[in-house]
Amino acid sequence: MRTYSLFYMLLACLIIIGCTESDDDLGSDNLKEVGADADYTLLLSSDGMLSAQALNATDGKLTGNPEENWFVATTLPDLTFREGAVLSLYQKHTNCSGEVTKYDFDDDTSKSFEVFTDLGNCNLTATGIVHSETEIYIAYSLEVTSKGDKFFIRIFDTSTSEPTFEDVELDKKPIQLMLSNNRLFILTFDEEITDENGLTVMDLTTKALIHEMNLGYDARQILKDIDGNIIISYDELHTLLNSSTMGVEYTRYETGKEPKFADSKANHLDSTGKLYYEREIAGEIPHIPAIYDFSDNNVYLYIYENFFTEAQIKFEYEIGDTTTVGYDEANNLILIGYRKSNDANKGGVLRVKPVPDPAFVDNIDLDGVPVDIFVK
Repeated sequence: MRTYSLFYMLLACLIIIGCTESDDDLGSDNLKEVGADADYTLLLSSDGMLSAQALNATDGKLTGNPEENWFVATTLPDLTFREGAVLSLYQKHTNCSGEVTKYDFDDDTSKSFEVFTDLGNCNLTATGIVHSETEIYIAYSLEVTSKGDKFFIRIFDTSTSEPTFEDVELDKKPIQLMLSNNRLFILTFDEEITDENGLTVMDLTTKALIHEMNLGYDARQILKDIDGNIIISYDELHTLLNSSTMGVEYTRYETGKEPKFADSKANHLDSTGKLYYEREIAGEIPHIPAIYDFSDNNVYLYIYENFFTEAQIKFEYEIGDTTTVGYDEANNLILIGYRKSNDANKGGVLRVKPVPDPAFVDNIDLDGVPVDIFVK
């Protein structure tokens, strides 16, 4: 591993600073000492299938746990949504049917049910999924040949053994969903007239659409921060929308210093509000681990060359690309899932200490590519 002085020199050049109208304090670190026992569950992609691998971190060592695997392998889903330890998946079966499965990685349980079977013959495209404790929301478009597409949010009540549902119609195409403050936030796209994005808000009690705002062009995705507010991400800025008052604050990035979390596939927030994600970068490895701190608008990039020699990257660990990034708060360790460079169906996990004392801790090879990490 290269010296820390070199790491800090390069890291300092890559800390991205934004300016914002808000100086909200998202909290301070309150972490346990390194060495606490931890259990991880990794979701792995391989040959079109999604499986799970349990790992134990005991006495500072990372080992596989082949006996603890309640997750039944399934085909890769069309849509996913995760909040905390709960994951919902939607898998398309036909042009007019699919299946939803909700997993709880705290108590190792799952529940599945068929969806859209009431529509008969149709051409349906599901575009977003989100869940609460008792409900699952799916955004979808329904092709109507003579009149163009119709757009809906289907709401499933899962509190009973046989889920019931109702539809709420929208006038724009829904592309992503987020829940907060007893409201459903719907990122939309006006494909008929303006080609602009918008945000529609639904009250979950009445199912009425209570607010709509124009987001302009190229809104990439929406996230929820630790205070329950909605982050609307663009390439060049992000907007913080208060989920109660609908007030907005803007953070614009300097050109060439964008954090680039708008394109990330798996975003994880820790208890202090830091975002862990894979970030695109020019280089042989297309994505690297990154942490964005919303409290001071800094991003920290963890570059593999600062931890390993070229030979280690290419031949020992065979790092081809970063696929997911997580965080073990008990041990204050970044968990980096990666795909192998010599096999698109193989991967591994690295554990790394974050700044101010960055260091490589350990690695484990996996029979699959990590796409998400759950920490107990």
